[in-house]
Formats: sequence, structure tokens, C-alpha cells
Amino acid sequence: MSNQFWSNFFRKDLNLSGRWWHRLFLVIFFVCFAWVLYGMSSYLFVGDHPNIPQWKIVSSIEERITPEVKQIRDLKKVGERVEQKDRSYVLNLSPEDSLYDGFYCSTDLANKISDIQSKVGITNLFLSRVDTPIETFVNYVRENNVKCLIPDAYSSWNMKVTFLEPFGPDSIYGKDLVFYQKSNLLTAFYVLKMFLLVLAIFIGIAVAYYKVFLYIIFGRNKNGRDRS
Repeated sequence: MSNQFWSNFFRKDLNLSGRWWHRLFLVIFFVCFAWVLYGMSSYLFVGDHPNIPQWKIVSSIEERITPEVKQIRDLKKVGERVEQKDRSYVLNLSPEDSLYDGFYCSTDLANKISDIQSKVGITNLFLSRVDTPIETFVNYVRENNVKCLIPDAYSSWNMKVTFLEPFGPDSIYGKDLVFYQKSNLLTAFYVLKMFLLVLAIFIGIAVAYYKVFLYIIFGRNKNGRDRS
């Protein structure tokens, strides 16, 4: 079946090079192919594309947290970014400093609440956006194994209220934060995948033209070499 399909694929028996409409088809086919490749390259490499470059996970946040209180920006290495797991596409659309960089983290966070309050000059402690006594706040942090605090703020009656809230299971900032690093290998693989997708589409068009359209118009191989 495979040999029969590919046998005389370009239908030399029809002398297609002598037919003006076939030459027109080839011109349109290759012009469109070149235009699509140019458009794809412009789309991938010009401006902010959500998938270029590709990023790989190098470490989770928790793997680098120590008992000493540090901001996430101090845990990053050169060339790394912080974002939620499976949301690397956001990195190509956001500035270098993510909203997570200012989080304060420690493996001993329950015993470091007061130290963080003094360090950042924020006394309010919020749970679910409700002002909470420090004892209740510490118990929540300890029971939920929270390792990071979020310095946040909101405006009310022309006043700015600053507060600390836990980066816990119910946080509006998501969960499963990881460190990402650009990956040339994954980027090359993604570009290759897109090119192969375009190539497959145009191969499908060629197959439809030579094996379907020409068969409908002229039937089987006139020289009898395409017989089943």
C-alpha cells in the first residue's frame, strides 16, 4: 500500500509542467510556504511571545529556604526568575522583578513573625484579609507549615493600610512557587516543533493536490504504474 501511494507521486504521466494552472499552483504553494515561515519567525522572535524563550524548573522555593529570614529575591541565583509551577509562560510577559520577590521566608517562620514585623515596619497581621491577633496568626502559620509572609497593602478612605499575610494554602497569590531558568534546548525544541507543524500542514496540502485533486480530474496513472 505504501509503495502504491508514493509511486509516481508527482504524476509525471500528466506532463504537469506544461499546464499553466499547475505552475500557478506551485508558485502560490511556495510563496505561501515562505510567507508562513516568515510570519511564524516574526511571531516567535519579534516582541513578547509567551513561549519564547522556554524556561525550565531548577528548584522549588522550599528547597532554598533556611531558618534565617530572607526575601525570595535573595534566594535567587543569576538568571533565575520566580513563578508558580506550570506558569512559565508568564515570565515572558512580566518584568524582571516578580511580585514574589518581596516575600519573606524562613523554615522557622512561626518564631520569626515579630522579627519580620520589626524589619519591614508593618504591625498588622491579616488572615483572609481580616486583622488578626499575633497569637492566632502564629498558630495558623505553625499548623499550616507556612514558610513565607507576604507584605501587602490596600487603600481605605484615602488611607493606605499595610499588613503581613501568610503565603499559605488559601493565598490569592497561588502556590507551588519555583525557580525558573531560560533553556536554550527547550527553546530550540519548541521552534523545531512549530516548524514541523507548518511543514506537516503543507505536506498535507501537497498530498491533497497530487493524490486527491489530480485523481478526481484525471483518474489513475495513465501509464498504468499506479494500479492496485
